[in-house]
Amino acid sequence: MSEADLNLAMKELDVRLHIPTIIHPKLFLQAASGVLLFHAELEGTIEKEDKPDPRQYSTFLASRPQKLETDAISLVIKLQKRFPNVRCHIVHLSASSALPLIREAKAAGLPLTVETCFHYLCLAAEDIPDGHTEFKCCPPVRESSNRDKLWEALKDGTIDCIVSDHSPCVLELKNFQSGDIMSAWGGISTLGFGLSLLWTEGQKRGVTLGQVVDWMSKKNASHAGLADVKGQLKIGYDGDFVIWDQKAEYKVRWQVHLPLVRTQNSDIRSQKICYSTRIRYPRTKVLTSVVASSRLICVVTKSTITWVASTHP
Repeated sequence: MSEADLNLAMKELDVRLHIPTIIHPKLFLQAASGVLLFHAELEGTIEKEDKPDPRQYSTFLASRPQKLETDAISLVIKLQKRFPNVRCHIVHLSASSALPLIREAKAAGLPLTVETCFHYLCLAAEDIPDGHTEFKCCPPVRESSNRDKLWEALKDGTIDCIVSDHSPCVLELKNFQSGDIMSAWGGISTLGFGLSLLWTEGQKRGVTLGQVVDWMSKKNASHAGLADVKGQLKIGYDGDFVIWDQKAEYKVRWQVHLPLVRTQNSDIRSQKICYSTRIRYPRTKVLTSVVASSRLICVVTKSTITWVASTHP
């Protein structure tokens, strides 16, 4: 998509926002609640090796450098300055090099929001073995130093929320036999592990469960326009619950958790993570107060945690 295409889309939404509600209330409300979502990678000139090995993770990482994300986000912000009433959202941010641009845009008051994903916060490129296509996603998992900066951005509010970017596929598309990362399906299936992964990694960084709730649910509910029914344990809100044992652990194994990971004598596939049990009551309303006993009780929205009750010893 070109800059001209983006300019046209943002201009159209901006025009709708300036239509008086008395003239066309429905059109105005649609525009006011709308948001443009960007997979922010802008194709550009990339130096390539003569004969890169498609099985090496470094080959894939080099094919999608941080500059692709930074250039795309720079363009979004440039156009947003032209149309400052248009809400924009950057999906699955992985490049820490874009964080200064995002901070500047937010400081200027632009309605820009940003998300990142479990895999960018919990994995590092240095730990990914060659030929293991299960770790391919777009944008890619980057270095541990980049991961650290994403965590810092979460804590200071530069990044608003965390999502799964859940992208499963049939096993054949992952090229497990050939190990060809470059042609494999680009996506990681982390939806079922998200809460456990985030809490396990977050504990190393002094993150509280309340922060996890905020990043995984409350802000997501608000972003999606569901703040009046999701994201809190409150009378009248949807009552989907999680019972959470923050001390319990389990190992992710290929035999049990196919196709997210596979075991081939690699520690990255057998790390212990914390455990949660989900009790899901879709569209059930919270009618009365909920009291926690010996476990944390949380509200969830479609498998994502949304609120934490107080605990009792």
